[in-house]
Amino acid sequence: STVKILLVKSGESLSLQNHKKREELWIALDDGLIVQIGNVKKKFKKGSSVFVKKGQKHRLLAKKTARVLEISFGIFDEKDIVRYEDKYKRC
Repeated sequence: STVKILLVKSGESLSLQNHKKREELWIALDDGLIVQIGNVKKKFKKGSSVFVKKGQKHRLLAKKTARVLEISFGIFDEKDIVRYEDKYKRC
């Protein structure tokens, strides 16, 4: 397992992505986030959690700067990212 705290700044988003070798548990540490799993977007309130399975497209969007605790399960490799949409043109 790998543990990280993600900081998503106001108005920013992570790329729409998936992973083949790992799953992730996200726990919202602050309010102001939207989580997208597949084509479904929903408010991601402080204290709530979501489990992202291998192969599921996912991303975080921030209405205001917020933190997320991310726990990865499986083989953690930063190269294990398939990006589908990315505002920084990394896909």
